[in-house]
Amino acid sequence: MNSIKYSIIIPVFNNQTGISQIVNTFVSMGCLGTVVELLIIDDGSIKPITVEAIEGVNLIRQMNTGVSGARNNGIKSAKGEYIAFLDSDDFYDSDVIGMWESATRESQNAELLIFDSRVIDRINNKTLYQTHKCAPGIYSGSNALKYYFNKEIFSHICSILCKREFLLGKGIYFNQKLALSEDVLFMVECINNAEWVHIDQRRYYNYLIHKGSVTNVVATEKVLNHFEAFDVIKNIPVSDNTTKYKNYFVATMYLNYLFKLMSNKCNSSRVIDETLARKAYLQVNLKSSFSIRYFATLVFKILSFFPSAILKPMLTKACKVRHEY
Repeated sequence: MNSIKYSIIIPVFNNQTGISQIVNTFVSMGCLGTVVELLIIDDGSIKPITVEAIEGVNLIRQMNTGVSGARNNGIKSAKGEYIAFLDSDDFYDSDVIGMWESATRESQNAELLIFDSRVIDRINNKTLYQTHKCAPGIYSGSNALKYYFNKEIFSHICSILCKREFLLGKGIYFNQKLALSEDVLFMVECINNAEWVHIDQRRYYNYLIHKGSVTNVVATEKVLNHFEAFDVIKNIPVSDNTTKYKNYFVATMYLNYLFKLMSNKCNSSRVIDETLARKAYLQVNLKSSFSIRYFATLVFKILSFFPSAILKPMLTKACKVRHEY
C-alpha cells in the first residue's frame, strides 16, 4: 500500500549544492519514504546531479527541456496524494510537514491549498512577507479565482499543495512553450478548475533573491515570452462577473512586467516596440477597488492612450542599459 502523502518535485539544473542541502534537510526530518518523496528532476545538468541512495529520494534524469518540462515529468512520476514544488535554490521551514498535515485535515475536499510565503532578499539584506489579503478558509474555485485576479491571494508556485488526482484528472500541466510566467498560468488553471480552494496564512516557503537570479538580470528579448502567458490568461473563459477581475489581473501583470523592465534595464528596440504594442492590456474595463495598485493602473491606463511615438522615447530612456555592480 502506498503510504506517500506528499510528492515534492524539485527541478534542477547545475545546482548540486542546493540539492544536497534539500536532501539533508528532509533526511533530518525523518519523513522520507514514509510520508514524503523527493522527486529530483535533473534537467540536463552539464555535470549530472548525484544523490545518495536514500529511500524516498528519487533522481530522474532528462534532456534539457526547461523548468516546465521538468515539473511535468515530476507530476507524471509522483506517487503522493498531494504534489508540491520546490526550486533547488530555495528552502522550506523545518515544520513544513506538520503544517501540511494540519491544513489537509482541515480541508480534505480542497483540491488546491495556497499558503503565505517569504521573500528573502540577500542583495539588500531584508525579508518580505507575502500575505493573503482575504481571510483564511475554504472558498469555491470561482470565488478564489476572483480573489486571485484581484490580488487578494498572493502565491508562489512553491507555496501550494495540489491533489495529484486533480491535476491528472483535469490534465493540468505547465505550458512548456512558455519560458516566463508559466507558473502564473499554472496557478490560474488550477484555481479555475478547482471546486474548493483552501487559503492558509501560515508560511513555510522561502524564496531567495540573490545576484544573478532571474529577478535580477538585464532584460533581453526573452522577456517577450511573458506576453504569450498574458494572452492565454486573457482568453480563458470566465463568467461575465469575473471578466473585469481578469482584465484587472492581466493589466497589473503588464504593469509589473513594465516596472521590472525599467528596473532591470533593456537596450532592445524590439522589446520596447513589442511592449508598447501590448499597451491595450490596460485599455479594458477593470474591476474597481480602493487600492494604490488600482489607482496606479488607472494612471497608466490613461497614459496608454498616448501615441506610441510619444511613449517610445520615454520608455527607451527609462530602460537605458544599466551599469553592472
